[in-house]
Amino acid sequence: MTPELRNLGIGILLLVAIFGGSYAYETALFGLLPRSLEQHATAVISTCASESYPPSCYDLEIPKLMDQGLSMEETFEVTRLIQNQVDNYFYCHVLGHNVSAKETAKDPLAWTDVVARCPTGMCSNGCLHGAAQERFRDDALTDAEIQELIPELSQICEPGSGRDFTGLEQASCYHSLGHLTMYIGGGNITTAVGVCDQIAVKDTHDYTQTCYEGAYMQIFQPLEPEDFALVQDVPATTTVDAKVFCDGFSGERRAACHRESWPLYRDSFSEPGGIETFCTLVPDRVSQQRCYNAIFYVLTAQYSFDEEKVTNMCESVPEKRMGQCFGNAASRMVETDYRLTPNAVRICERAQEHGVGDRCYEELVFYSTFNFHEGSEAFLTLCRSLPEPWQTQCVNGEGKTFQPSKNDY
Repeated sequence: MTPELRNLGIGILLLVAIFGGSYAYETALFGLLPRSLEQHATAVISTCASESYPPSCYDLEIPKLMDQGLSMEETFEVTRLIQNQVDNYFYCHVLGHNVSAKETAKDPLAWTDVVARCPTGMCSNGCLHGAAQERFRDDALTDAEIQELIPELSQICEPGSGRDFTGLEQASCYHSLGHLTMYIGGGNITTAVGVCDQIAVKDTHDYTQTCYEGAYMQIFQPLEPEDFALVQDVPATTTVDAKVFCDGFSGERRAACHRESWPLYRDSFSEPGGIETFCTLVPDRVSQQRCYNAIFYVLTAQYSFDEEKVTNMCESVPEKRMGQCFGNAASRMVETDYRLTPNAVRICERAQEHGVGDRCYEELVFYSTFNFHEGSEAFLTLCRSLPEPWQTQCVNGEGKTFQPSKNDY
């Protein structure tokens, strides 16, 4: 090789080294190289740090990670990492909606596969809801088309559909189908709850209650512009109108409608007797018990699972509802994320101080088998956190026979 060619070769290598090194530096600097999940979590926390309410920012920013190539599962893992670093993001139900909706949008016909891949024990099963809603978000079907769809909808939440549901997941799945019925029915609530009657009743169980609640929730808690457009003509935007609207139904339909109208009454819940007044909108004892359960669940999450605020809430309700309040609050914690199990147990300790600890611990034992698969890590974590005799009862799977609400009426 001549000296000239050797020098030319060295020059080319130098240029490659310089520009290649420069490209690698710029790629790393501007985030073009793959980030670890921990780095994604840190970046989201940093982006949302200056927001007045960071959780709402997380709901928006985390799904954007899927545009950077993260899978649905990886996106939920980033969510877990963020939850481990911040104090108030265990209730990520809206995020669950957004992430699974984004995944479903890739191939709407594969929405049942998305349901089967949803994570357990986090985000209050929002993932199940979002996948179902996204599949039919833009599809108002004719009556004939709805009837053709009934066999498929009837099996989505049943064993053998790609997922081994826990009791809670199955109930939540039917709740998500309630949302879906409003879309396929074009916002007609009568059509929607009629579909619930066809798909949610099986030989061994009846999930019409949770399906109804999903349908009525779509009226009172729209999230996206399409949601608002879907129910814009429903006359139920004030407490007066909502009561008239809900009283137009009967039985459990009427009760579910009133329960889901709670956002219109939210400001009154902090007033003396506010919760009680709301839950007497329906006269029968079963409906009132379910109403209290719904409101205790809602407020526990809205209080960001703050134990002092939850205790204050339970101390403010009628004495006969105090045990239910503590129990419902504790179970809402483990439903939202099993990492809140220590918080739930402390709530029952507070209940014990008020003489209603049995009711609270019994609910956690019941939830051990309803919320988790028996023998799973989450199941054992909950059971082993309980004092005796509830610990032994829980580990032995006796929660399946418990009815903690039997004395709430």
